[in-house]
Amino acid sequence: MRTVIVPTLNEEDNIERLVRSIFKVLGTWNTHVLIVDDDSTDRTHEVVSDLCNEFPSLHMIVRKGERGLGSAVRLGASHYRQSQVVVMDADLSHNPKYLPSMFEKLEQGFDVVVGSRYIPKGDIVGWLGSRIAISKVATAMARAVFRVPVSDPMSGFVGCRSGRLLEEGFDHADFKFLLEMLVKNRSLRVTEVPIVFHDRAKGTSKLGAITIALYIGLVLRLLFTKGRRPLS
Repeated sequence: MRTVIVPTLNEEDNIERLVRSIFKVLGTWNTHVLIVDDDSTDRTHEVVSDLCNEFPSLHMIVRKGERGLGSAVRLGASHYRQSQVVVMDADLSHNPKYLPSMFEKLEQGFDVVVGSRYIPKGDIVGWLGSRIAISKVATAMARAVFRVPVSDPMSGFVGCRSGRLLEEGFDHADFKFLLEMLVKNRSLRVTEVPIVFHDRAKGTSKLGAITIALYIGLVLRLLFTKGRRPLS
């Protein structure tokens, strides 16, 4: 079974298009889509509920009193522990057309597949030069300090061979859960597929100064964390 987990917060402008695109490229057989929503204040719930009537393998969890990408991903993965899982953003920055190649890599035996912006044929569209520079500096820092085996350890477009691996693979990270997973689980078989990342066209970005602070905090935590946890 293939599962796509999509954390959401106020994504009424994007979520219908995304869900329809996912099912268009993957089909409805053997494919599940799980929306994990952090109690959106717009019409996200209503839009997804209507889509659930059309797509029986579309499901939604609405969290009350808890927010954060990392915890939403773990919660979603806990419901699909035996399934191959891909996590993607709800704002259409991650194009569903890359999903078949990501699941294909998992079928080939890789534990983790990363949608990478920084390998040949990968790119970023719509970001200011300053934002690209910040991303590249953060990426270079992660690769230099932790020697992770991928070009884009900051990616949020991530596939895992099982929901269990994703659920148990990291503890603290919010937006940058892939980095913690790779640092703590050095035996993982990891590969990348190139993606073209598009900045959101609608809605408000959740990123900003707080994301930078969370990233710095994660780096410091990982630097002083000695434990490693090989996952079977």
